[in-house]
Amino acid sequence: MRKIVILSCLLASVLLLCPRSEAGLLMADDFTGKLKNNFWEGQKESWDVKGGKLEIHRIAGDGNGEVDFGYGLIEFENFGLQLDFHLLVDPFPSKMELLFRANKDYHFYQLIITPIDGAGRPNSARWYKREGNDRGTWNEYREHRAEFPMPVETNTWYTLALLGDGNDFQLYIKRQGALVFEKVIEWSDPKDLHPKGVLGIHTNQLQHYYIDNLYLYDNPNGINLAVEPHDKLAVTWGELKR
Repeated sequence: MRKIVILSCLLASVLLLCPRSEAGLLMADDFTGKLKNNFWEGQKESWDVKGGKLEIHRIAGDGNGEVDFGYGLIEFENFGLQLDFHLLVDPFPSKMELLFRANKDYHFYQLIITPIDGAGRPNSARWYKREGNDRGTWNEYREHRAEFPMPVETNTWYTLALLGDGNDFQLYIKRQGALVFEKVIEWSDPKDLHPKGVLGIHTNQLQHYYIDNLYLYDNPNGINLAVEPHDKLAVTWGELKR
């Protein structure tokens, strides 16, 4: 009887903690070893895998050259993205610039995260889009600027969740180790400018940060906003073995 109860609890834990079955995992990278050439093209001027995490470090450039854009190789439409990030101070507080549904011909959406001690617009998430070689199309969605619901500090790990369903997007954040994400913003692009593309990273002068534990699903339902699925299941197994 006790074994039946334990197995039932385990099954319930699996169902609750794992991503929903209808979401397929496109990419899972904990950045051990070298940059995986089936996932990333990267950018040799600023991307490096060190100590089990992706280090983005750019000390030169103005953000306008080809060397300031690095890309993944996995193309997606609807998506759920989760990753850990850690912004450094070297010598100034670094921001992070993620590209999504990006193409090498400079068509992309862009998310810029600035810490509370950063320059420009502190403790904020800002959204941009670009529509090709013409830099005049590289504009901010100013109406979608959002302040984080908590102080996003340098030298601290956070977990980010970015969800895309058609032309609707949602951003969530939590301090690494917290059980529940906090919502930052949801917004829509009525023009649906970039329905398909890859992940990417844009760099500018004096950026330095880490990325780790990246998961990309083909559906926003792949991200569990209540718990951290990949660690909690291991805890459940450990408790049952005692």
